[in-house]
Amino acid sequence: MTGWWPSSVRRSTALSAALLCAIVFTLGWLGTRELLSRQLAGSAVSATRAQLDRLADTYRAGQPEPPSGDALFEVVDDSGRSFASSENLRRWDPAWTPLPPAPAGAAADWTITTKATLKPGDHPQWREYREYTVVGKVIDSDGRRLTVYLFVLPWETLRMLGTFDGTLRFFIPLAVLITALAAWLAAGRALRPVEAIRRELAEVSGSRLDRRVPVPPSRDEVARLATTTNATLDRLQRAYDQQERFVADASHELRSPLANLRTGLEVALTHADRADWPAVARRSLLDIQRLQRITADLLQLAVDPAEVPAPEGVVDLADVVGEQVAERALEPGPAIVSDVDGPAPVPGEPVQLERLLRNLLDNAVRHARSSVTVRLRREAGEAVLEVIDDGPGIPAADRERVFDRFARLDDARARDAGGTGLGLTLARDIAVRHGGSLRVADGGQGARLIARLPLRGM
Repeated sequence: MTGWWPSSVRRSTALSAALLCAIVFTLGWLGTRELLSRQLAGSAVSATRAQLDRLADTYRAGQPEPPSGDALFEVVDDSGRSFASSENLRRWDPAWTPLPPAPAGAAADWTITTKATLKPGDHPQWREYREYTVVGKVIDSDGRRLTVYLFVLPWETLRMLGTFDGTLRFFIPLAVLITALAAWLAAGRALRPVEAIRRELAEVSGSRLDRRVPVPPSRDEVARLATTTNATLDRLQRAYDQQERFVADASHELRSPLANLRTGLEVALTHADRADWPAVARRSLLDIQRLQRITADLLQLAVDPAEVPAPEGVVDLADVVGEQVAERALEPGPAIVSDVDGPAPVPGEPVQLERLLRNLLDNAVRHARSSVTVRLRREAGEAVLEVIDDGPGIPAADRERVFDRFARLDDARARDAGGTGLGLTLARDIAVRHGGSLRVADGGQGARLIARLPLRGM
C-alpha cells in the first residue's frame, strides 16, 4: 500500500486500533463534556434561583442583605434606574447600563432568564469578561415595585469542566497508546502461525512437495487456513506423483511401438531387395494404429471433466449392447452372450457410451477363457450394465488399481494383446462424466465389472 498507510498487517492493525480508539474516546469526551456542561449549568441556574429567592425575601422584609462573595446582582426600579448593585458589576464593566425593569403589566410572580455580557475595558483578558446567564424576578418592597437580577456565576462549572478536560487529556492518549500496543502484540501473536506457514510454503518446490505447514493448536481461521493448505499440498503431491507415474508409463508405452516400427523399417531398408514390403507395411500399420489408440486415449483423459458440458441427448443402452454384441459375434475369440432386461434410456452421447462398452468388452475378451456375458437391467432409477468374463479374475487388492493409467497386474492380466493400458481408465472416466460409476465386483470365477448410469425417460 502506498502513501502514509503502512503496508505491514501488524502495523496497519495497530494504527487502525489507535485511530479507532482515538476517534471513539474523543467523541465520547466531547459528548460527555457537553452533557456534563449542561447538567452543571442547570445546577448552577437552580442554585442561583434559590439564592435569588432569598435575596428577594430580604428586600420584601425591608432589610436588604446583599449576597456575599463575588456574587453579581442588580436591583432596578420601574423607571429603569439602578436601585442597588454589586461593586464588582461596575468595576468589571465601567460602561455597564442597568438591566431593564419588568414589564408594566407583569404578574406578581413574574420571573425571567436572560443573558448579559460584561464588556471588556482596560483588561480584555480578564476571565470575568464573558456572557452570563441572568435570572430575575419582580418584588414589592415598601410599596415600590422592584426587579431583582442575579448573575449565574460559571466558575464552579468551569472548574469542574477544566478538571474533566485535564483528566481526559492525560488518559485518552494513554488509552490510545495502550490500545495500539495491545493491537500490535495481538496481531503479532495472531500472525506468528501465518509467518510459520509462509516460511514452510517458501520451502515447497517441485521436488519437495512432501513438506507440510504447521497447524496451530487454536481453532481459529489461521488453523483452518493451515489445515486447508496441507490438504491442498496433499492433493498437489498426489497429482504430481500421478503425473510422474503417468509420464513414465506413457513414455514406456509409446517407446515400444515406436521402437518396433523403427526396427522393422531399418531392417527392411538394410535388406531392401529381400524385404517383404507388404508384410513390413502391415506390421508398421499395426504399430501406428496402437500409437493412435494410445494418443487418442491420452487426449481424452487429459480433458478436464469440469470443462466438458453435461450430455444433453438420451441413449438407449439396450441398443448399444445389441450393436456391440452383434459386431463381436463375427470376430474370432470367446463367445459373447447378452442378457438385456428391456430398454434402458440414459443421458449421454452415443459415441462415448459405445466406447465405454467397447473398452469393457475389449478387456473381457482379452482375458476370458471361453465366454463373456453382458447384462443390462434397471435398478432403483439406474441402468446397471455388467460385463463378466471367465478369465483369471481380478484380485480384491487390485480392484481399484486396475482403473489407474497404465496399471500392470500379474502376468495373467498383463497387456499383451494390443491393449493400451488405458481402457478401463477411460471407461470409468466416461461413466463419471455421464453421472455414473464403474467398479469391479465379486464375480466368482473371472472378472465382473459393473457400470451404473442414471436413467432418463426417452
